[in-house]
Amino acid sequence: MLKLIIYLRPFARYLLIAWLLTIIILSSIPNIPTLKIHTSRKEFRLDYLMHFTEYGILTFITLLSFAGNEFRMSFRKIMLITASLIVFAYLDEFHQKIIPGRTYNIRDFLSNASGVVVIMIVTIVVFSMIERRVRNKN
Repeated sequence: MLKLIIYLRPFARYLLIAWLLTIIILSSIPNIPTLKIHTSRKEFRLDYLMHFTEYGILTFITLLSFAGNEFRMSFRKIMLITASLIVFAYLDEFHQKIIPGRTYNIRDFLSNASGVVVIMIVTIVVFSMIERRVRNKN
């Protein structure tokens, strides 16, 4: 897995642009039905999991795009990226107010932001493992 991440790093900017466009296009489609799982007691909306995953992938690709060859990032850069992704998540959710059949949902935004924060932490751990591996090879 680490080799795949190292291999993808040079292409990360292209992946980032493609993923951002995918999010914007999907958010602009009117009247998308909400996917739900019904149980005897409760209803679980799958779109929250999809929002978490969508923004988790965005976070990983963004960090991969801005990581150096040694997969190091300053705390300031990490915080700036995190804040930018959360603002993008908010704007993405907010813009759905103008799309017919779509609404602003704070839970969707919280799912987006959770995906950003959780995958940010996981990616930092993975990058530190890669950084050690790269450093030991040199």
